[in-house]
Amino acid sequence: MVYVPSTRYEDAYRRIVDRAGTAASVLLFVAMDVDALCALRILTTLFKRDSIGYKIVPVSNYSEIASMNQTLIVQNPQIKSVVFLNCAAQIDIQDFVTLREDLNIMVIDSHRPFNLYNVFWHEQVQCLDDGDVEANMQDLRVAFENIEFGDSSSGEESSDESSGDEVSSQELEGAGRKRGSSEMLEDVAKADRPQQRRRKRRVDMDPEEFLREQQRRAERREARAEQQRLIQAYYSQGTYYGQSCAISTLMLAEQLGQPPSLDTVWWAIVGATSQQLLQLIDANGYTEVVRRMREMVRRVCPSAASAAEFRLDPAGMARSAEPADAALDSSSTAAPASSSSQALLDSQLGIPGLEDNVPIRENEPFNPYLNEIPEEEDEAYLRARAGASTNAEAGLLTSSKNVEQTVTISESAELRFLLLRHWSLSKAMQYSPYVATRLATWSSKGRSRLDLLVAKLGLSRVEAQAPYLHLDPELKKQLYRKMSSVGPDYNMPDALYPGFVRDYGWRKSRMSASDMVLALLALLQKDTWAGEFELHINTSGFFAAYDALSQYSMLRAGIQGAQHLQQLVVGQGLQMLERQAVKTLRTFRLAILGDLENQLHIFGSPFALRQLALFLMQTLRERSKSAHARLPFIIAGPMPSESPEQMGTEKLLVLGITPLDYPLVQPRVAAPFNRSQFAGESRNHFGMVFEQVANECGADVKRGFFDSSVMEIGRSDVSAFVDKLRRHL
Repeated sequence: MVYVPSTRYEDAYRRIVDRAGTAASVLLFVAMDVDALCALRILTTLFKRDSIGYKIVPVSNYSEIASMNQTLIVQNPQIKSVVFLNCAAQIDIQDFVTLREDLNIMVIDSHRPFNLYNVFWHEQVQCLDDGDVEANMQDLRVAFENIEFGDSSSGEESSDESSGDEVSSQELEGAGRKRGSSEMLEDVAKADRPQQRRRKRRVDMDPEEFLREQQRRAERREARAEQQRLIQAYYSQGTYYGQSCAISTLMLAEQLGQPPSLDTVWWAIVGATSQQLLQLIDANGYTEVVRRMREMVRRVCPSAASAAEFRLDPAGMARSAEPADAALDSSSTAAPASSSSQALLDSQLGIPGLEDNVPIRENEPFNPYLNEIPEEEDEAYLRARAGASTNAEAGLLTSSKNVEQTVTISESAELRFLLLRHWSLSKAMQYSPYVATRLATWSSKGRSRLDLLVAKLGLSRVEAQAPYLHLDPELKKQLYRKMSSVGPDYNMPDALYPGFVRDYGWRKSRMSASDMVLALLALLQKDTWAGEFELHINTSGFFAAYDALSQYSMLRAGIQGAQHLQQLVVGQGLQMLERQAVKTLRTFRLAILGDLENQLHIFGSPFALRQLALFLMQTLRERSKSAHARLPFIIAGPMPSESPEQMGTEKLLVLGITPLDYPLVQPRVAAPFNRSQFAGESRNHFGMVFEQVANECGADVKRGFFDSSVMEIGRSDVSAFVDKLRRHL
């Protein structure tokens, strides 16, 4: 068994521990997405606990993995284990990584479908299963093993094999060898040699026995053909997503006896929320995520249920927990960070370990992982800059030592207004795709309806334009309650959804999981927008997002970038709708971005392009006839040119999205794997279609992204590509 059931994740980790040496023995290939980033933070806490050295390598496509194989794996014998986070489930790893005999591979990936050689062949590869392989793919496993290894399950077929039939004993001996090796190819060749002896035996065979043998051979051929159809149906079902990579890593930590902490649980929540925000899993899948995380939150924060700002009752209506709980400065019901004022101060400074209530020992050696105190929070620095000897002289507020700060995670009924806690209500609604698509805010009539909605929520124009954090707590409670009752009148019956929020202490804003996902996505795309702000971020986008998971000052920079990106996404989307730049064809919609704005290079990122596509797709869905409401969507945006000389050979980034409720055709083979736990029956077929169309029209394309529905294509090839695409969909 080379896949690891969800109840035995620790087995794969212990193989890493057994091979660990004194040097960095683990290589981490990490996809540049929020889910993989959160899984990385959880996994590295385990490596630090077990004193395992590791090297982090962020990657964005398979070619980067192949290019690093020679320098980081082949020429580095110290590497004993390679871990892939959200970047290897769909490929045969042997094609990209040299599998030395002493090399161990662990794959934690939410991309589906699996490559069957990873889950049923390579003994060196350990794929963490979220339950789908164990529950829905056992027939597929039998078919794969019969195709690759031969079938020796029945005594009757074994006797045929011993007489020189289709599958020989040499083939079975070669089953454990490396696929494609010279030894196995030689064994298969030997199985085809004794043709003359078989013909001679058939001449001497009894006619009735000969007919029976032919019947058995025909049945085996039919069974083999059926198994091949089953495997083909599995690969051709389209791509989808399984359990969040971060949740799988949290389950691994729990099985290893690592108690869940505030940080690890929060990271798992953020990773899973990124799937929901980018519409990679369906509503039932997200409900399962909320159920699991609710239990985990109540374990690390027993008071989370009472500390929730707002919650959804069984009827789907918002209700506040207690009158005092709506106030963001209330700390009476939250879990304190520590029982001592010194631990409280250390927690404020961000020393690792306090989230787990680990006491600080005196004379402890210097901790290299100590987070640097931001200048705006360093009171000694602020006093020195003001030339004062006390906080009072410097104009600094001093809190009472008896007040314990709120550091906790709690459940909350979240409004679908993006970045609400960090914006005004007016801007959060204006730049929320959920509101803009339903009220058509690009028109004067839509803006009037938005103003009327704000009035019905009980807020004046001044209050709506004020920062949300400055609103009266009573208005906030009223906002949630009224939105749940008024929302259906404005085509927003599901304006509230179950989520989670985290308190970082006084002087710091509450952060919802969706807000943090947007901030991390912005940091991952930092190079496209950071030049417009004085952020002074010297690290790359990946490691800036990595630091933001534990540094609040970096997270605030991500929030600023997320606000800017959201304004660009909604602004670009509304402009395209006004120009009618989206073409509705018979089986899909198509939008190609031109060179109209300087910010268009931002949409050369798959995440920004996906956010724009989702906005356009949802808007047109609300405004279209039922026959075209749920059409798939294809969008293409210009890639940034590295030099002016390359302007004539401009590349476009193409992305295909299938709505989660798109009515798919009936699968060719009825099998359990046609339905998954987190994505249901939703499948994205654009990866296979793009490859087929590109081959037919001879277009210059670049594939190999971890999401197979993403590719690069030359602008000059777009016309022929779209023409061929219309015939395949």
